[in-house]
Amino acid sequence: MAWSERKTGYSKGRYFKQMGLALLVLVFLIALPLAFLPEDLLKFYLSEGGPIEVFTAAGYLIVVATLVREMSYRELLKRWYLVAIAIAMCLRELDFHAHFTTHNITKTTLYISPDVPLWEKLIGATVVIALAVAFYLLLKGGLPSFVHGLRHGEATAVAIAAAIGCAVLSKAIDGAPSNLTFLGIHLARIDTSTVFEEIFELGIPIFLAIAAFAAFPTQEGFAKRAAAQVAPNKPRSVS
Repeated sequence: MAWSERKTGYSKGRYFKQMGLALLVLVFLIALPLAFLPEDLLKFYLSEGGPIEVFTAAGYLIVVATLVREMSYRELLKRWYLVAIAIAMCLRELDFHAHFTTHNITKTTLYISPDVPLWEKLIGATVVIALAVAFYLLLKGGLPSFVHGLRHGEATAVAIAAAIGCAVLSKAIDGAPSNLTFLGIHLARIDTSTVFEEIFELGIPIFLAIAAFAAFPTQEGFAKRAAAQVAPNKPRSVS
């Protein structure tokens, strides 16, 4: 179903306000540690299991909960890849891709090393193939609506674009030291770049959650329609 079909009767301006507020929050979360936090608190702020990582993982769970709540059982079966990708991104944020196998399941070392058990290779390959299929179905089914939404300024498409932008910026910052080393430029990772990387990663689920809210604003719609149907039938009080 096209996003525009779900938006009848809704003001898309509220979702753009939410995106603006999200952007201000991200800026604040970047400025806070750089300007005010001492070094020990900064390390905790950015550490594995720290507040930023926890909030990022929780953001993906909000996306999953919204999809499960708003989509019918038939829609969930048809668009299972939406939930699967959100869950995978949550587990990726919690480093599940590296905790249960000898090597990261996204690294070729896991599959070519003779020291890795066959069952680990099979599990890693199954997960990677399933995610590849999920992303293929996502692009096949959602890309036309996404492009159409961007052209018409739909909130869902703009929020998804913002999430993609956060992902690209985060990966660019993360890979900058190694990429520049290839060119003979050696950079040490510093706290400032780590702060930007982690906060941009937090921005991904925040904007995806806004996209989900904008795409499935059904709960409020049901309430408004119910109120409109009940109001005319209310008996007038007799004084």
